[in-house]
This record gives sequence, structure tokens and C-alpha cells, in this order.
Amino acid sequence: MKVTVLLPTCQSEKYLQETVHSVLCQTFSDFELLIIDDASTDNTLEILDRFQDPRIRVMQGPCKGLAEALNKGMQCAKGKYIARIDSDDIMTPQRLEKQVVYMDTHPSVVVCGGWQQYFGLSTFLHAPPESPQQCRANLLFRCDLCHSTLMLRKEVFLQNRLFYNSNYAAEDFELWTRVLDFGEIANLSEILGYYREDGKSITSQKKELLSQQQSKIVAATLRRNLQMKLSQQQQAYFTSGKNALFKKRKKAWTDLQKLLREIYWTNRKIQYYDENSLLRALDAEWGVLRYHTPFILSTKKITLQTLFRKRSYFEVIYIKIKSFCKNYRGIRRKYIRLCKALKR
Repeated sequence: MKVTVLLPTCQSEKYLQETVHSVLCQTFSDFELLIIDDASTDNTLEILDRFQDPRIRVMQGPCKGLAEALNKGMQCAKGKYIARIDSDDIMTPQRLEKQVVYMDTHPSVVVCGGWQQYFGLSTFLHAPPESPQQCRANLLFRCDLCHSTLMLRKEVFLQNRLFYNSNYAAEDFELWTRVLDFGEIANLSEILGYYREDGKSITSQKKELLSQQQSKIVAATLRRNLQMKLSQQQQAYFTSGKNALFKKRKKAWTDLQKLLREIYWTNRKIQYYDENSLLRALDAEWGVLRYHTPFILSTKKITLQTLFRKRSYFEVIYIKIKSFCKNYRGIRRKYIRLCKALKR
């Protein structure tokens, strides 16, 4: 069998039928749909029974959370490749066909993803970079991949015990940083899936956990790939959101610049990252931390001399407005929240 589509479920009745239908209607036919259900008590299993399709295989999950459900699915998959999909997302009809062709012709690539179009309360287009070099560099700081569009080379994952770590809320980000030691990650520069934004937000506690773990993942990646050990303060720089350390601006900005330069010069010796791709990633991360702009790769050539250029107030505003107008992320969601607030 060529592909196992891996779908974890847990209380997934609301959108599951639409998701499964998008899988069964693929133009590529040599696949199984492996569903790992973590003890759903709603109508999830009843919905799956209605399909009566021999390609569907349902297994009871370990009931230890998403990471362990995915790990079980990876070990039980029959396909050469594993294609991920979540229970409220949708595949484009030719997704599997296009990814299989790419994986068959690019043996060094162990993970292939694509773009993901948000729908519902957002029309944001998540378009991660195509080249393996830029994907590798971006993963130093950000999980710039669309998890629900990814196809994995199963043999590489199982042979090297590349499983999701349930100790991380950002279990996917942490995994991809380790995968890079065994192969490349790339993306097709086209929409392969649709991500449903229905207004369900994560809890503030999980947001805080994700924020803290992001900095730990960055520190672990630097230690593993460039043999760099960050101090606690340096690690805290990469905590997502507005960083309280930067209230002491001059000292913090100077230290951060020094650290980013050290990353550049250390990589020149080790050459783990492509130099131009790393400079673009460093430039984007500097924009996020220093100016609170989105993580956007510059279209201009970045050098070490231009990396820390001063960005004027109007330039920063322009970048934010351009990003907002291009992505339209959450306009309806924010509008609904504003209306509710005004009614109080």
C-alpha cells in the first residue's frame, strides 16, 4: 500500500463527515484511512460506520492525548507514506496524488507539506516556504509548517524512532526539529488543505505553556545543531508574545543582536543551515522580537550588515498593514468580538 491517511479523533462528530468525505474523494486511490479514536462518547464512531468503505480502518487509541494517538497510528500504518489530516480540516482532491509524485521523485525529502487556506472565521493563507533550505532555517525559530497537509516517509520515522513527544504542547514543532537530522522537509507551493477556524481558542494556560516551550525548543535546536548553549535570559528572548525582558530595551536588544550574530558565525563554521536562508530567517525573527511584526521572509537580499537595520515607525506600520491586507486573518472573528464587547 502506498499511503496511510492518519486521522486522530476524539469527540469529533461536528465536522468529521466532511473531513472523511474529502479523503475518500481523492484522485489517488492506493491508500487506507486509519482512524485512531481516543474513546469518543459522541457520535464519532456512528458517523464512521455510515461510510461502509473498506479503505477505512478504525482503531482504539491509547487515550493519552494527541501525541500518543499519532504515535500509535504511525506504528500501525500499512502505507509507505503517512499523510496527516485533522478531524475538522479538508483535503483538496489531488493532494495525495501530487505529494506521492513529489516524494517518489525526491528521496531525500522525509516530510512534504503544502499551503493551507483558512476558512470560517478567517481567510488567512498559511504559505510556508517551498525549499528545504528555507524550511530548515525557519524551523530554528518557528513551526512554519501546516501540520494537517504533511506527508511523512514512514520508514525513516520508524527506523529512527521519530515519534511525537507528549511532554510538549507543541509536539509537532519539537518533532520536526529532530527530523531534520535524518532528511529534508519541503513544501509544494500550492493549497493542499483547508483549515477550519471556528472561533474555538486554546486556553490561556495552554497559550502560556506553548510560549514557554517555544523558547525551550529553540534552545534545544541550537544546542543540537550548532552546539550553542543559551543562558536562561537568552532562552527567554524566544518566548512568543511580548517579552517582559525587553522593557530593559537597550541592554536586551544589544544582547539579542550579539546572540543572532553568534548564530550566524557559528553556522559559517558548522554549515548546518544554508547561509542565505538562515539570514532571511534571522531577519524575520528580529522583526518579530524587536518590532512585533509577523514572521515574514524578506524578498530583498539580507546580509549581516543589513540584518539589524533600523526600521522606521512608518515601515513597521506598512509591514503590518500589508500583512493584514494580504492575509485577512481573523477579520470576521475580531469583528464579532468587537460587536459582543459593544453590547455589554
